[in-house]
Amino acid sequence: MELILYAIPFFFLLIFLEIAYGLARRNNTYRINDSINSISMGSLSRLQGLVILGFSGTVYELIVSEYQLTQLAEDNIWIWIVCFVLYDFAYYWKHRLGHEVALFWGSHVAHHQSEDFNLSTALRQTSIDFHGFLFYLPFFILGFPAEILFTVVSLNLIYQFWVHTEHIPKLGLLEWIFVTPSNHRVHHARNKIYVDRNYGGVFIIWDRLFGSFQEELDNERVVFGLRKPLNSWNPLWANIHVYWRLLQDFIGIPGLINKFKLLVKPPGWRVAGSESSCKLARNNADLTTRFDPKISSFSRNYCLMQFILTVALSLAVLLGAPTLSYGLVNAAVLYLCFSYYVHGAWLEGKLNAQLLEILRLVFLIPYLLLLDLNATLTLLLFANTVIAIPVLLFSGKKQANSLAAS
Repeated sequence: MELILYAIPFFFLLIFLEIAYGLARRNNTYRINDSINSISMGSLSRLQGLVILGFSGTVYELIVSEYQLTQLAEDNIWIWIVCFVLYDFAYYWKHRLGHEVALFWGSHVAHHQSEDFNLSTALRQTSIDFHGFLFYLPFFILGFPAEILFTVVSLNLIYQFWVHTEHIPKLGLLEWIFVTPSNHRVHHARNKIYVDRNYGGVFIIWDRLFGSFQEELDNERVVFGLRKPLNSWNPLWANIHVYWRLLQDFIGIPGLINKFKLLVKPPGWRVAGSESSCKLARNNADLTTRFDPKISSFSRNYCLMQFILTVALSLAVLLGAPTLSYGLVNAAVLYLCFSYYVHGAWLEGKLNAQLLEILRLVFLIPYLLLLDLNATLTLLLFANTVIAIPVLLFSGKKQANSLAAS
């Protein structure tokens, strides 16, 4: 059962409640730019599932048909419980290898790029999880029905949503058994003492058993993000930047064995005498600053409004995908990727952001005609395009005049 799609409205409701709580307590943990970037990546992660259709399900059917596995009973509660616990164990190792193997880190790194920690960070997911299905294979072989396994996977992810918050303190005895906000804050930290710790999804007991647990310390304030910061609001680059640098290093490193080691060793491994394409030393991480380029109030507010509309269009595409042709779905996903890229350009104050935005708005019109989605949303997006383009042209002319006068 695909529960994530149905949980999305509740995710957003809880995000709004966390923002309100933080503002009321004068401890707001949200920045517009970081939150937009996180939710953009979450949207892209869901959208890519429309393009890569049912790969895990195809593998499941192949294994069942080839090996004629006996399926366990779907109506036995203990089968569900055992699957839930075993999947969390498998998730622990998937997650741990995602940090300790360079090839897998390139896929997982997206989730750790945020330098804030709030419920929107939970939505920040990769679009290139190419190896996750390998951890499903033992469940197929053991005979767990696909319905049970994929429901359990969804429940595991939904549980992990609530632990991405700074507002909940340590929870006493629960800290010994379950993943909590406190021990998951450690996982997202870039402080040297906290890096690569606390991999559990639901249960923290795996970390305690296998030596990867680290408690949140009172005398070591958690600083969130990567030790090698992304410093970009481009969601596409956020997904591929590690692989781009890994490819450069793979080409430059001598010897086939060394090339293989580069992929399977921990991130940052280098053969003696070779240099990394990333010049920022891991041990010199700056714990005092966050990426936060200054942009005008108009750019920030305009981008936020357009981003909200893009998220609404993304949800409409996700819900309407079963009624659309595969080619049209691909075209819609491509357009939405471009939209999220343009939003990132606005947030970075790129000089070409306004031109890209006008192109995005112009191309939206034929997409709306082809997609034939909800009438109210379609009308709203049409009206937005008609109003936004003149506003952009006027603001661009006004900015050019002010620059000429100065």
